[in-house]
Amino acid sequence: MRKKLILLLFTEIILSGCSTIVENSLETGNGSIELLTPTITTKDNELEIKTEGMDENKLTFIYVANKKVLEQKINNGESYKVNIKDIGHAHRTDYKPKVQLLQTQDDHKDGEMVTFKQVRYTVKKN
Repeated sequence: MRKKLILLLFTEIILSGCSTIVENSLETGNGSIELLTPTITTKDNELEIKTEGMDENKLTFIYVANKKVLEQKINNGESYKVNIKDIGHAHRTDYKPKVQLLQTQDDHKDGEMVTFKQVRYTVKKN
């Protein structure tokens, strides 16, 4: 009985860490994305981001809560503000919404992905 309990506890510990590992392992490619507004309120309608080490010659797609908010070539080190006013899940307070960045090999949103980065932000109630 004790061995079963230890095995069950060990399995639970291993599986509980998997979601963090999977989320981090989804990222691919060079560079990073930084949220300059990691915390917003339910009344805020903009997020500000900055990238470093991205391919500036590629078209970059930025998504917030699974909605595309930006599609353009970006410059590393510059900040970009994206409007999240009409995105339903962008202001959820029960979990941390995601900002996702992707670049594709052929600069089409459905092309083969060469860079994928994501960060989460916090929404606080007013």
